[in-house]
This record gives sequence, structure tokens and C-alpha cells, in this order.
Amino acid sequence: MTLENWAPLLAFFGIGMLGLGLSGSAIGLSVAGSAVTGMRNERRGQGIAVSVLPGTQGLYSFAVGFLCLQKLTPFLADPTQEGATSAFIIVMAAGMVTGIACLFSGWYQGAVCAAGIKSINQDKMPMGQALLLAVFPEFYAILSLAFSALMLYS
Repeated sequence: MTLENWAPLLAFFGIGMLGLGLSGSAIGLSVAGSAVTGMRNERRGQGIAVSVLPGTQGLYSFAVGFLCLQKLTPFLADPTQEGATSAFIIVMAAGMVTGIACLFSGWYQGAVCAAGIKSINQDKMPMGQALLLAVFPEFYAILSLAFSALMLYS
């Protein structure tokens, strides 16, 4: 078996890896959402605003999946045409980069959000500062989205 034979499978493996980014969002949202449940009623609205931030990693994974499918479309009918193998490998790499980065970014952003929610509830930190701290893990998910887009379309 040559790389040309395995390349389509590897591309779909990379797209499947984007599920990790969706999982990161689900984990982060669960962690942050759990923190909201213990908040005082008068602070709960601020906690909910902070708790939704980990959901973006799932959106980034979905967007990269869409871009990957666009990249693959011309090669699926005839995977032997010129450039198909490199397109399949690029799709695999883009899926892995975004999936893994969004898994950990979403997961740990949920932990940062939960800590911020606790601080908001205890009047130790205003909501704006909690949001600012939660943006730092988000930055790396954004970088993975940008890097994947560059890989797919440069």
C-alpha cells in the first residue's frame, strides 16, 4: 500500500479529529456551567455570560471542517488526480491542529471561566476581568483556526 492509497483515509481521520474540538467545547461548557449553578441570584446573569465562552472552540472546529470539505471536494471523485495526495495530507494536518488545540483550549477555558465565575460570585473580581482572563486560552484556538486556514488555502 502506498501513501496515495492511504491519503483519503488520512484526510477523513483529520476531519474526525475535529470532533476533539467539539468535545473541548462540551467539556468547557460543562465545567463553566456547573460553576454558575452555585451563584447568587443577583450575580447569575454575569456568570452565564462568562460560562458560554468555551462554546467557540466547537464553532472553530466546525468552520475548519467546512474548509476541509471544500478542499477535498475536487479530489473525492478522482483521488488519483494530481495534487490529491497533498490535499489529503493537508486536510489531515489541519484537522489535527485544530481538533487538538480546541480540545485543550475549550477544556481549560472552562476551568478559567469557572474560577472567574466563583470570583464574581464572591465579589473578588468584576465580570470584565473574568472575561479578559478567559480570552487567553481562546487565543490559541483562534491561532489554530488561522493556521489551518493558511494551510488549506495558501
